[in-house]
Amino acid sequence: MHVIKLLLLSLVLLNLWACSPTTPLVAAGIGNHEFMKYQQDQRIIAAAALDEEPDLLTFSINGIVDKKTEQVVETYLMGYSKDDYSQDMKSIALYQVGLLYMNRLNHKRDDDKAKLYFQRHLIEFPYSILQERIQERLRIIQERKTQTLHLTPEQIVARADRKRLLSAPTQAFDPDLTPMSERAIRDGRLEDANGVYATVYENPGSSDSIKAKSLYQLGLIYMSPYNKDKSMKKARFFFDKIVNEFPNSIQARKAQQRVSHMVNNQLP
Repeated sequence: MHVIKLLLLSLVLLNLWACSPTTPLVAAGIGNHEFMKYQQDQRIIAAAALDEEPDLLTFSINGIVDKKTEQVVETYLMGYSKDDYSQDMKSIALYQVGLLYMNRLNHKRDDDKAKLYFQRHLIEFPYSILQERIQERLRIIQERKTQTLHLTPEQIVARADRKRLLSAPTQAFDPDLTPMSERAIRDGRLEDANGVYATVYENPGSSDSIKAKSLYQLGLIYMSPYNKDKSMKKARFFFDKIVNEFPNSIQARKAQQRVSHMVNNQLP
């Protein structure tokens, strides 16, 4: 049960490239050039999937890149079925399943399945803030039925602007930020990040460790110099909250260090 929770909440924990199977490839005798190309291709698939659907979480992107859609969907649905998961967490899980199945970079893409999960969401969570987004995805699925050309993931990647997709952000983000947090700052999606991390924190089924990590990300987001809505006051609020609620956590020690840095440097 703890493993299921950890996987479902991996949007907080996973690094986008952490799942690259490097050792098996090297052991299989793949040379450096081929290996670098493989890594580059993996990055392009992930970037293209995210470019098409910015709402995908890191866990979902990993499922597409690693061709493990079934395992990722199973994890989301297992969390969705748990009694100690909040309605917001279940809503996010169902939404991610729909996004996974409709993404064109996914080899297991199935628009009919995506439509079923989206419709299920509309029925079960009628007051969710995701309703409007789901309606838009359903319109996209409907429009696809009128199209005569349907590209495979390989064809999409072949036609993609590889240079643009591979170009790294110029900002030197804080190394403790997750890919989702970086994306929120870079693309101005703070409301989305706030919603996800707050949902994880408030979820009754989340462990103290997960809650502390969610608050820590919110603190880092608001202290980032690249955040147009930067607020040291808000950042300190989240850091203090970690120290007060989870004093024995790793994040509490990190949060204290961040607060000390703010005080010593007289940051507003």
